[in-house]
Amino acid sequence: MLDPITDFAARGALGPLRLGMHRSELLAELGPPDGTTGQPEGEPVMWCYDDLQIGLSGHHVVWHIAIEPSGSRITLPAPMRPRMIEAPAKDTLLHDLASRGEAAEECVPYAPGESWWRVPTSGVLLPFREDGSPNNIHLSDSSLLRSGPDRLTRERGRSGR
Repeated sequence: MLDPITDFAARGALGPLRLGMHRSELLAELGPPDGTTGQPEGEPVMWCYDDLQIGLSGHHVVWHIAIEPSGSRITLPAPMRPRMIEAPAKDTLLHDLASRGEAAEECVPYAPGESWWRVPTSGVLLPFREDGSPNNIHLSDSSLLRSGPDRLTRERGRSGR
């Protein structure tokens, strides 16, 4: 079985979850969220499933996917397998990506004591704490905040992804 974190870092998709999918697809795949955050006047903008946070646009499109470990283990939503996994250390995750032919580039750190890496083929950002534990593995496309899923579908069709 593939490690879902390495797979997300390499592909930019977490199981069936991908940027540009509609809220109705998200509900069909994962069911209702454990919790939401939102704006007082509007729809929820963030859906939470265990250690997974999903940002939704005003068009009900997934524009942000983040895995935020709550310790040494990562808990994914019930439909995903495996559901509970060890949070990968920086060296392990970078090695696993390299073994798949995926290079990660080190980025200038945003905060002292953190190291940030980016997987160019997927765009996934991999921030790590000083001890090498993952902080918030995430992927975003802010252009999806302004447009619906059709734009991303058209772009994927042109690029062959």
